[in-house]
Amino acid sequence: MTTYDEARHEAERLGDFKEPAHRILAELWLLLDDRAAAIKHARAGYKWAWADGAPFVRRYELTKAAELLARLGEPVPELPPYDPAKDPPFDWEADVEAAIERLKKEKAEKEAKKQADEAKKQAE
Repeated sequence: MTTYDEARHEAERLGDFKEPAHRILAELWLLLDDRAAAIKHARAGYKWAWADGAPFVRRYELTKAAELLARLGEPVPELPPYDPAKDPPFDWEADVEAAIERLKKEKAEKEAKKQADEAKKQAE
């Protein structure tokens, strides 16, 4: 088996991992002169780096994957932007919102009492 064949075999083996390092594999396939495999892994690396969408991306990897796709003459994939509606609320969010509303109400009551006291003093 030649060194080239060993490198291809290793690239295939690494690609079989549950979560392969797609961008690095794309670089390896590019070195092995397998453009189709390089494009496949570059796109997968870009999608992984996109994560939930801006601003929640893996910025360094996203930039590197975009640069690699550009070198390959391929467009970057169109991926959906971040959608906050898809995130379930945290367990404590309702408590925080209730506390904020309570504090707003207390502040408004204090302000109203202060204005009433000032109006009473001016009336005297």
